[in-house]
Amino acid sequence: MNDFPDIPQLPSVDWDVLISGTGIKQSLLAVALSRAGKTVLQLDKNPYYGSSAAAFYSLSEVDAWAAKVNSGDEVGVTNAVVVSNVGEGGGCGSGGGYTLSLAPHLVYWHSSVLEILRRAELTDGFSWHAVGSWWVYLTEEEVAVPRVAAGAGGVVGLAEVGVKAAKLASAAGKKRSGWNKGRKKESAAKSALGGEASVGDKATQESGETTLRKVNNFREVPCTFEDVAWSKDLTDKDRGRLGEFLRFVMKYNDSTDQKCARIFQENRQTPLRTFLSATFPIPPFITTSISSLTLLPPAPSEITLEEALPRLATYFSSLGKIPDVRSSAALTIAYGGSAELCQVLSRAAAISGGINVLGRGVRSLCSNGGNNGNRKLEAQLRSGETIYADWAIGEASDLAKEVRSSDTRSMSRGIYVIETELGWLFERKYKDENITPAAVVVVVPGGDDGAPVYIIARSGVTGECPRSQCLLYAVTESPYGDMSAAIDKVLQTCSPLSKILYSLQYTVVTPSPGVGAEDGVVVLDPLTQDIALQDDVLEESLKIYEKIVGTREGFMDVSEEIRRMKEEMEE
Repeated sequence: MNDFPDIPQLPSVDWDVLISGTGIKQSLLAVALSRAGKTVLQLDKNPYYGSSAAAFYSLSEVDAWAAKVNSGDEVGVTNAVVVSNVGEGGGCGSGGGYTLSLAPHLVYWHSSVLEILRRAELTDGFSWHAVGSWWVYLTEEEVAVPRVAAGAGGVVGLAEVGVKAAKLASAAGKKRSGWNKGRKKESAAKSALGGEASVGDKATQESGETTLRKVNNFREVPCTFEDVAWSKDLTDKDRGRLGEFLRFVMKYNDSTDQKCARIFQENRQTPLRTFLSATFPIPPFITTSISSLTLLPPAPSEITLEEALPRLATYFSSLGKIPDVRSSAALTIAYGGSAELCQVLSRAAAISGGINVLGRGVRSLCSNGGNNGNRKLEAQLRSGETIYADWAIGEASDLAKEVRSSDTRSMSRGIYVIETELGWLFERKYKDENITPAAVVVVVPGGDDGAPVYIIARSGVTGECPRSQCLLYAVTESPYGDMSAAIDKVLQTCSPLSKILYSLQYTVVTPSPGVGAEDGVVVLDPLTQDIALQDDVLEESLKIYEKIVGTREGFMDVSEEIRRMKEEMEE
């Protein structure tokens, strides 16, 4: 029986590739394979794009999704808890005018995902916004803890390069990717959120100096050239050691720098905190700040150097490269984050000859057994239709396959609609920047043995809530209680205390890879709960593309025919 009887029947043709799901990896492959000349049918069992990266365009849609989760119909998500103050004069009205995303990802300027979108000529299909500063919750007592003395394993020969290293790490590059196309520049002296003076100890940019900003117990992470070179909050010794470490981050994977490469190889499995204490003895509060830049979910004592360095290198190689906002390292996509990415990619696949159909789920998938020409696979859809294809791609649940791995990881996530704009978070860092950030990262550490809570704050500029409000997205390995406490710390910086108009808390259970493979069936790893889009999203897509096409060359390349079609559509 067709679950969506109003949707027309699919064309009676066979397919080179059947893609089940409209998530990020599926949609990247839909574009790439369609542009490579394959006949591609992309289905999704849901009546909306995005799969696990979907967005909902009203609070009532979120309520319906939460009910689906609690009924057990949403694979990999449990324990959805909705608290709504909409009926208490909170200003949400009927719940329209909101876009709440399951994947409000950051995209680093030097990430492989953004690079492939540039090459595929797709960056102009999004409304990009700059991600501002990282803020970390640290009390005065935590900041006052002295550094640990350097051990015998300290780095020799990297001293007194702090300022130069930091400058190298954040050297400005001006390559544009369409992220700021058509944006009206604002006066650098006026905030886009009302032009109010900042609260707390605002940075002073007079005489080329800057002080790291502080609002109550939230402190800005020292990461830009000015922070390291001129901040009055850092001693000369802190400056030098931090600069040494930044140079190491940028050189650890450089084959021409044997000393840095050797240090990395000898310490790959050393916890980042331990390594910094012994090798680059900076104060513990700076170590906590550096750890926050990795966006890794475990406690700092569990994060190894091997895990941390690639993420730190991506951050620092991106820092200062975004035109008009040199203190930023990342962008975010308005109107739904990665849900918008999935929609744009699926449309691009359709332009290249692929077909996207929502509301069609795979009921069963098996070998064709020679019943229909040379096609390998036969898929029975929930609509009662039968599809034949050479390849089938999707996550296990989308291909009606059971996950055999018992190893799972749980993450607590929360979405909060806040009644005020929390303007202190979104102020520009420097007077000469022309863009006001629309998103920032706030981190509430859990101590040495506790997982941090990462909070992505998004302003109304993203078009996802009214301009007078903002959205807070929280992610942590800790329980809901720790997440709620972290949100309270953010709200306590406002006067009067801001109110939560609407909140959704839920748990994502992600299995590790471990699904058996069949001829022609490609089971994708579940999307990780990372805050930033990681390079492994693209790497897995490239491996699958190579398996089907025979080469990685030409992945998502634009043909002359498609380029002409795009030009005609723009005229």
